[in-house]
Amino acid sequence: MGRYVPALCFLNLGLLISSTACLYLGSILINIYLLPSLSLISSHFSTVPYLILSIGGLLLLISIVGIVAAVIKSRVALIIYAVLLGAVFVLELASIFTSMELRNELERKVLFQTLNREMTEEMKFYWTNENVKFKWDTLQRDFQCCGALNLRTGFQDWNRGYNDRLSTERQGVPDSCCLEEVENCGNGEDIFSDQLAYEKINIHGCMAIMKTRLFRDVYPVLLTYLACEVVLALITILAMVLSAGYVAAITRKSNQERDGMGMYQMPGGMQAVG
Repeated sequence: MGRYVPALCFLNLGLLISSTACLYLGSILINIYLLPSLSLISSHFSTVPYLILSIGGLLLLISIVGIVAAVIKSRVALIIYAVLLGAVFVLELASIFTSMELRNELERKVLFQTLNREMTEEMKFYWTNENVKFKWDTLQRDFQCCGALNLRTGFQDWNRGYNDRLSTERQGVPDSCCLEEVENCGNGEDIFSDQLAYEKINIHGCMAIMKTRLFRDVYPVLLTYLACEVVLALITILAMVLSAGYVAAITRKSNQERDGMGMYQMPGGMQAVG
């Protein structure tokens, strides 16, 4: 039974390291590449990074529980540990399949070339909805872009929905489009006809910029993540099997001690002396 403790501790150390890597990767995809902001294009852009974060957070907790449970030899703690591992394994499978789908979608050349209806409707609410404003300002500042589609003419997207826009007090592009952002720097409807607009604002659409960066940076990372996640899923299964075996070993030892220090009990209450 003593072999279970070092084996479980070693596996949980691996899970602990993996949890740190998952938390780091998920944070980069959310905070640096802003994948959840592209959820209107595909739900996988938000599902994948949040799944990675969830796996990392759960593995961090579970690995600590597993080490403690193995050291104190608690059947209840080991059972809870095995159940939690089962839940993480399901999340890992979901993460593998959604990451594969996202990777396949990044290969589609037309993914960022069509302005879908949901994105058009969202842009109309930029001037009246703080959440939409924050989202687009973050995209435009971080990627130094303006509007949605196309190189050189992306900023024109802010001129396409003015007749339907809820607010008519502001004309022009968001201030986050400006090369040097100051209050009302993007104001003025004449910006859309200005031949020198590129000297004042970023003119490339955010989807055009992000398409290049995501395919260059995120696409290969997803391939590496998929390979690592398959290995992590196998480690999770192995840890589940070891924890189940450890519970069985503890149970057998407990039954043997209760029956008389492991001696075989003869029928009729007679004990054979070993």
